[in-house]
Amino acid sequence: MARGARSWRGALCGWVVGAGVCGWGGPGTAALGQTAMAAESEQNSWVFAPVADARVEWDVASAVQGKSTVSFSLSPTGTDGTVFNSRESPSTDSRPQLVVMTVDGGAPPSPGDWTFYGSAEGLPPHVLGVSADEGGNLWVAGGEDGLFVLQKGQTRFRRFTQEDGLRPHGYMPDGSAPPGTKYLNVISVTGGPAGVAFVGYGGKAPASGMPTCEDEWDAAYYAGRTPDASIYKSGDADRVTLSGTGIQVVHYDISTGPDKVAAEPRGREKLCHILRIAYDPKTRSVWFGANHGFAWGNADFTGYSCAPGTWNYDCAGVMEHVHPAINGWNASGTGVVLLTDSYYGVSLASNGDVWFGGAIRSTRFRYGTLGYNYWRAQVQSEDRAYSANRLDVWPDAVSEPSLPTREQRVDDNVSGMAVMGDQSVWVGSFTRGLALLDSNGQRLRTLSTELVDGAGRVSAVAADPSDASVWAGASWGEGLSRVRGGEVLLYGESVLPSSVHWLPVKDIQVDRSGPQRRILIAFDGTPSKPGAVGVYTGP
Repeated sequence: MARGARSWRGALCGWVVGAGVCGWGGPGTAALGQTAMAAESEQNSWVFAPVADARVEWDVASAVQGKSTVSFSLSPTGTDGTVFNSRESPSTDSRPQLVVMTVDGGAPPSPGDWTFYGSAEGLPPHVLGVSADEGGNLWVAGGEDGLFVLQKGQTRFRRFTQEDGLRPHGYMPDGSAPPGTKYLNVISVTGGPAGVAFVGYGGKAPASGMPTCEDEWDAAYYAGRTPDASIYKSGDADRVTLSGTGIQVVHYDISTGPDKVAAEPRGREKLCHILRIAYDPKTRSVWFGANHGFAWGNADFTGYSCAPGTWNYDCAGVMEHVHPAINGWNASGTGVVLLTDSYYGVSLASNGDVWFGGAIRSTRFRYGTLGYNYWRAQVQSEDRAYSANRLDVWPDAVSEPSLPTREQRVDDNVSGMAVMGDQSVWVGSFTRGLALLDSNGQRLRTLSTELVDGAGRVSAVAADPSDASVWAGASWGEGLSRVRGGEVLLYGESVLPSSVHWLPVKDIQVDRSGPQRRILIAFDGTPSKPGAVGVYTGP
């Protein structure tokens, strides 16, 4: 498979009835024929003998001669009653598919389509996220080195840390900073209004053998000790605004105070690692995908203003947390645990709804559908009656209300989501490739070995408004894939410079601030190569 080529090879594929992917046929013989649409005359044919529960595939590239319309028909040559599913099959996975992939021979993107930034322009060794605000300023999540920005018209990135005002920790009940050593790790970023970025932090790692920032608050209470505030109050997010030679910072303490959740009267402290962020200017919302669930923030929040000893949603500027969780058996099969983790998927629907994808389940959070009512939307992601909105993109062996064992689970490991113009959504998985869902969450298509790494280890996705394609990054290096209709364009070693080709892709976002869209790619560094940002402006 080639890189950015325009020539192609194609195949029609199917499965005999019962195999469960493309869904055609039973035992016997059949012929696939190409017919001329006007004359209805046979041009080519491929004869095969189907085997029950086996995949059937034809290479049909020879049937395409230049620009033409091609039609295929499938007809039996035997008399054993072989049956095939059509595109009208109620199961989307059992319908036949036409797979088109690019091949060597076409022209790759011009080197002029790409711009790369690295350490020479002031970037840190690790590049974990990249975004642009509405003014065209380029923001980078630089891990423990802080937050970086390339202001429009400039050639070198500026760096900001805690000394400049970044606040990777929340507030104590009296409004003060938590005691203990503070920890800075900028792991996510998304652009807002001109000169503004929303920045996500990773929580502080605990001492060996101690609970993580997700569990410290509750675990300490049940152990009869005082919770370590430097752990459970670490992480969260900031709204960062460029101001003269520095920045202004407003902190989102993503937690819930006491007496707001009946089952947790002490309050709760679960979300600390902010993995992905999406800004919605239409609803003035900031959406945070995190380790245990997801949360909402007021995009126009002016700062934490809760009076000492009190807490409420308006003065805190946040509402948290929701998760389309399920119950399942623990690894030993001796007890039931709540399964929810790692919401890397965050993408906005045009009506104000938000798609969230996690390691176990995903959901369409119906915020806009329900009149921007966060708590009503929570019900339709979490309550028992709405199990259909807890989406299992790559299905487990059993579904609700059955509890899966560890062996029955097929964890989705969602790495990103991208809502398209027609409101379908592409889902990336760290381990399972890409899946296309319709606006109701029904799976339409999957890709894995067709992608640039040949394995489907996808770490980030983004919708390209220029041609309704979707970009997918490879999590172990090897570059990027671009799915455009029926073709898969591969941007690997023949396109990318050697300095970035084997770097993991951590983030892909689209800059729409100017007349020409820019695809922004965060390439993370390795022990032998520093990280980089790639900017693609080609077709």
